[in-house]
Amino acid sequence: MRVVLVSPYPDITSFGLRSLSAWLRHHGIQTRCIFLPDQFGDEVAAQPERYSPAVLQDFVECCKDADLVGITLMTNYFDNALQLTTALRQASAVPVVWGGVHATIRPEECLQHADFVCIGDGEETLLELAQILERGGDPSTIQGLWGTHQGDVFRNPVRPLPPGLDIYPPPDWSGTDHHILAGDRVTPMTDDAVREHLTGGTVSTLLGKIGYQTMTGRGCPHRCSYCINDAVKKLYGARNYLRWRSTSHVMDELESIIRQFPFIGFIWISDDAFFGRPMQDILEFCREYKQRIGLPFTCLASPLTMREDKLAALVDAGLVYLQMGVQSGSPHIQELFNRSRMNNAKLLEAMHIIHKFRDRLLPPSYDFILDAPWETDEDRRASLELISRIPKPFRLQPFSLVLYPGTALHEKATAEGLLQNERRDVYSKHYTMRAPSYSNLLISLSKTGKMPAWLLRLAISPLPWRVFGSHALEPVIRGTFLALKRLKSMLKPLLSH
Repeated sequence: MRVVLVSPYPDITSFGLRSLSAWLRHHGIQTRCIFLPDQFGDEVAAQPERYSPAVLQDFVECCKDADLVGITLMTNYFDNALQLTTALRQASAVPVVWGGVHATIRPEECLQHADFVCIGDGEETLLELAQILERGGDPSTIQGLWGTHQGDVFRNPVRPLPPGLDIYPPPDWSGTDHHILAGDRVTPMTDDAVREHLTGGTVSTLLGKIGYQTMTGRGCPHRCSYCINDAVKKLYGARNYLRWRSTSHVMDELESIIRQFPFIGFIWISDDAFFGRPMQDILEFCREYKQRIGLPFTCLASPLTMREDKLAALVDAGLVYLQMGVQSGSPHIQELFNRSRMNNAKLLEAMHIIHKFRDRLLPPSYDFILDAPWETDEDRRASLELISRIPKPFRLQPFSLVLYPGTALHEKATAEGLLQNERRDVYSKHYTMRAPSYSNLLISLSKTGKMPAWLLRLAISPLPWRVFGSHALEPVIRGTFLALKRLKSMLKPLLSH
């Protein structure tokens, strides 16, 4: 039995796909991993056909001896999955299973194109599917799977989550039978290719070192209305959804990776809320990390889980940079995002805790979500006013709101008639596509944290806000915004080397 696993994501880390490969190999099933980083990046709307005929030909050739092909997808990569599946359909009868976040949230839609759709965590479901297909059995009873068998459609409930994550081996970075899109060809993945792609990672560029990205847990303790985590959590219920790997399990993975890739210069922990770990676990992690790994590392934090004692322990263990979700400075939008507990007082408290370690940390990054259709001018000014109060140094990471299917905000927008063209406004929208408005221009100018607070407050005072936010100056603001975006695109290749 050979299972081919395919990732269309720009980042070759693809933690979920590599975890699936490791699990299947652990059970004696051959896997082949194909990484097809989308060359168009965040220009989602620019080109529905994401891959050239030459790439599709190589892809089909890589799948010619497959017994099952699995493709992972998020909503913005629906076109990628569809194009790859169509190419396979034209060349062979190999069954195709779609998985990942979009498949979990929109299984009915995905079932129109794939033979099977995996709902939720996929390790046990995919293993059982492969084993049943190998012996020619009936897959229609597999938990967590939708599909077609002998002309009949079946839709099974989600599979219960295992209580822990240590049953799974670390993600598959073996390089054995791994392939990658390079230029216009799909070729075997080499250590040099791994190094090149990891060098271009966002945090790697920021730190000037090559980072290895991992996750020490699954799930999130929060219920943000814009986040797909909340939608997935509804499938399982809150109980047992947030799970952690043991410290020893994580350290074994990191030691192995450092031996395999000695060029790794830091570890990038991408859990949604690493600070959500209990203090005892944080202390154990820090102790083991200092003894066994010793590289700089980065992680994510949330305002509700930020604590000075946790941060002090992590900084002592090698934490050099962190990112925290702020999202908005407006009480109205905080309530809309289901983040009222993360009000401005709580946000500033967390920021001042981080600021205490400014001599030992790089400037932190604070995330903001822009362009919500319910935002008013006062909401936008409230976010900018909060930015003017953030202790320096800092960085901003602004994202445009994408109303992902399954989220509470998607349901609200649909009910209120705000999603007139879901294909354009969701599937073909990337979170980097910020509206070229005056408020977004000010946030862009504030991204490095170097704009003087007094100047930002002046820019959002009534007269400048009324003048520069007027319809008459929209073309000027739009032109300035787009010029800055083009300049950033031109400088990005230079900054990454």
